[in-house]
Amino acid sequence: MKKNTVPIIRFIGVCVLLTYVSCKNPTTGPQESIGPVPPTFYLAQNYPNPFKDTTSIEYGIPSSGGSQSTVTIIVYDLFKNELRTLVKNSSHPAGTFNTKWDGMDSRGIIVPSGLYIIEMKGYTPQSTIIHITTIKE
Repeated sequence: MKKNTVPIIRFIGVCVLLTYVSCKNPTTGPQESIGPVPPTFYLAQNYPNPFKDTTSIEYGIPSSGGSQSTVTIIVYDLFKNELRTLVKNSSHPAGTFNTKWDGMDSRGIIVPSGLYIIEMKGYTPQSTIIHITTIKE
């Protein structure tokens, strides 16, 4: 078990399902901007890329749709299977932000080396979808 993780035990019939909270939960709370408010949605290429342990993903949220936007950032494999939701925020403030991906799926399992897609969906008031490709060593 990784440090700073708390297993949650759920009883489903006679089966026990362990969930590691720190691996499953996306960023949902208030976030602090690391830069100015951009004119449009953007999702920058992750860095480092390729990566071994952790990669950073910068993204920008405009203020054109009001003071708050819906933002979701999801990691997929090449078959478009959802691996992990990094950001899921229904009231995301405008600004420039940074999130990290530790190379794990939503169950806390390290994904194998390969190509992955990071997608950002936003709404202010139109839907915006942006894809980038990352390589995990």
